[in-house]
Amino acid sequence: MEPATVSAHDQALSYISDPRFSQEFILPGTANRDALTVCYADLGFKPESPAASRSTPTVLFIPGMFGSRYIGALLDPVARKLGVRVVVVDRPGMGLSTRVPLSQRLSTWIEVVPPLLAHLDIEHIALVSHSFGVMYLLNTLHHYRNMLHPERPFVALMAPWVDPAQSKLTLWQMAQYIPTPAINVMNRITPAFATSGTILTKASSFLSSSISSISGGDGQELSFQEINRKKLATDYDLPRDVQLELGPMRMKKIFEGGTTGANDEALQCLRKGDRSSWGECDDYNVFVKALVSAERQKQQLDANSQGHAKLKVRAYFAESDVMIGKEGQKYVEECWGWQENTFDDVIDFSSATVADTDHDSVMESIETLEKIFKDVKGSLT
Repeated sequence: MEPATVSAHDQALSYISDPRFSQEFILPGTANRDALTVCYADLGFKPESPAASRSTPTVLFIPGMFGSRYIGALLDPVARKLGVRVVVVDRPGMGLSTRVPLSQRLSTWIEVVPPLLAHLDIEHIALVSHSFGVMYLLNTLHHYRNMLHPERPFVALMAPWVDPAQSKLTLWQMAQYIPTPAINVMNRITPAFATSGTILTKASSFLSSSISSISGGDGQELSFQEINRKKLATDYDLPRDVQLELGPMRMKKIFEGGTTGANDEALQCLRKGDRSSWGECDDYNVFVKALVSAERQKQQLDANSQGHAKLKVRAYFAESDVMIGKEGQKYVEECWGWQENTFDDVIDFSSATVADTDHDSVMESIETLEKIFKDVKGSLT
């Protein structure tokens, strides 16, 4: 960070304005479409050469609806110290990334991933998503399983979105009846809404100016947010006053760019709009079974060689989540066969509930991010 003589505001502005947060890649045009601009952040540990880049543990982080490359402001200091590179991509219609028709969102994402990673000299990735980003993660996993590290293939799902039919939350079942034209202007009226897609709840709470506590008095217990701020300041050299300045700056940066892509993803989220399929993960249960079948085939093919590493999948849920609820969590865990260890011959799956978190703040848990990045490096069992 900048010297202490520089104001917290100026330190935060310098940090969020770093060119690492605003990189651009042009996907060449084809006979069926024009060239596309893809905006992304390249954060965390910085390899010194292409060779080092190919060996550096790397996360492709896929944020939720309204998610932006500026989410990386939280991930960057933790990943940098732990030696992990993090790439966060603005999906179509967000930031400077070219908007595409709703029906092409997933196919465009799938088309973008390989050339972008090649452009960055990245050979292998771990996949981490938050909220509705899970749809893009699962489709990436389906198409590019070979991009995961062969010895430590890793996926993490943070508060994964669940179809309202499975979460059984009345709020979202009712939201499916909101007229499409109303959702198509959502980005104009939601500049303070959470970046996960928590459309009807609070704004992003982590890098904000508010300070809360669970109890008062001399022995007051620090809030979840304050615990994280303290850890970032103490362990990762991001001063608390700078963190507080970063909150509104991050939101401003997000809404200075394009946000119409969030409208399209709200339609996808609620299964509305023309051809708004969830691609290969239209049914999570079917997806996991197909994945397990493919993993077992790989295991058989590798039986006489070096062996086949289990796919490690970690799910992190909020203690209180108005987006998916406990039924949604249970559904995800059952799809992955957790309680019965149904797929443990090829899938190493576990689930954890992060105390004192909600749908947004589960992604803000520094302790959880540490676990994820250490898993990516293979330093956790």
